[in-house]
Amino acid sequence: MSKYLSPKRSKKSIATLVSLILILTIGVGGTLAYLITSTGEVKNTFTPSQVNISVNENVDNGVKSNVKIQNHNDSVKAYIRAAIVVNWMDKDGNVWAAKPKKDTDYTMTTGGNWTLGTDGYYYHKGAVEPNADTNVLITEAKYLANAPDGYYLSIEILAQAIQADGVDSEGKSPVELAWGPTAAGLVE
Repeated sequence: MSKYLSPKRSKKSIATLVSLILILTIGVGGTLAYLITSTGEVKNTFTPSQVNISVNENVDNGVKSNVKIQNHNDSVKAYIRAAIVVNWMDKDGNVWAAKPKKDTDYTMTTGGNWTLGTDGYYYHKGAVEPNADTNVLITEAKYLANAPDGYYLSIEILAQAIQADGVDSEGKSPVELAWGPTAAGLVE
């Protein structure tokens, strides 16, 4: 017996191998074609939560007090931040160029459970439950003196909220994505 294949047998082996490869290619290709055409489209619908808030405050004889922010959602916990903007304003909404000075022109006492960030926002510590209020942001704020002629003290609260739950594919929370990593550390 010879160790080598005869040319006739070698051609037969190659033909068999080529036939096998063709059969496998057609089988795999046919299976993929079937799966692509018979599998329906899969939609991953993501609906972000709407966070509705309002600023609630008492104003009596020019004294603003008990300022809180309410989360009006039935099922969404929210992180809340607020900016306190203090200006001299006239009846037409014009703002005086010089800002009022705290403890000279007005007094303001802030409540607990809020942290003032380096960006000028006050961050409520912890998520606010659905249909609940934050802790008091401003306990009391009142005018002392020195308003320019025709102007009054204006203290506006600009509040923002974002849903508390969820993370993205990299593990970042909504607050971190919207307000930055520093803010995330202030609310949690």
